[in-house]
Amino acid sequence: MPLYVLALTDADLGTWTARDRPMARDRRLLSVDYGGIHVVYERRATAPPVTDEELRAQHAMVIAIAERAPAVLPARFGSLMQKRELASSIRRHEVEILSALQRVRNHVQMTVRVLGKRPKRSAAPASPNMSGREYLEHARRAATPPTTPEAERLLAAVGRLVATERREHGAGRLLATIYHLVEARHVERYRKAAGAPVPGVIVSGPWPPFAFSPPLW
Repeated sequence: MPLYVLALTDADLGTWTARDRPMARDRRLLSVDYGGIHVVYERRATAPPVTDEELRAQHAMVIAIAERAPAVLPARFGSLMQKRELASSIRRHEVEILSALQRVRNHVQMTVRVLGKRPKRSAAPASPNMSGREYLEHARRAATPPTTPEAERLLAAVGRLVATERREHGAGRLLATIYHLVEARHVERYRKAAGAPVPGVIVSGPWPPFAFSPPLW
C-alpha cells in the first residue's frame, strides 16, 4: 500500500496514534528512516479529497507531529507515494532537506495577513534602456506585495525576532501574506512586540513551518 506522507522530521517518532480532532477519529502514524531524514506517514490506498475538512485534518496531524519533533517540514497536501518513489525523491533532495530541517529546528511559523485597498498600478513596464541595476530594482518592486502603514509598523516591531521571512501576493482585499520563522522560545516576545490587534492586519500562530518546506515532489 502507498505511503501518505505528512511530514519530514529530524527524529524517529516510531508508531503512535494521533487524535484527528476535526474528524473525531484516531489515526495511526508511522515513521521510516532514510539516512537520518525521518518520514512520518499513514498507510492509505488513495489520497484524500481536497475538502476543507480534510485540509483541517491534515493540519491537525502536522501539529501533532510538530509537538514530538524539534524540526518538521510539512508535506504538500495529497502526497501519496510508493516507497521507491519516495526514496528516490529524498536522495535527489537530501542536501536541501537537511538544510531546511536545520533552518526550522526549534522554530515555528507566525503568519501576518494584510488587508486593504489594492493600490493602482503605477509602475511603468521594464524598458530595454534600463541599466542592469534599474532592471533588478524594477523586478524587486514588482515582486514585492503591497502592504499598509499599519502592517509596516508591525513588521518593523517584530523584525528583530524573525529568523527568515517570506512574502506572498494576495488577491482581492488580501494584499499580502507574510510568513515569519521565529524561535519557539521567542513567540511571546513576538506577540508582545506585535502589540494589540490593528484593523487590516491579522497575526496568527504559532504553526508548524508550512511556508518554509521546500517543494520536493
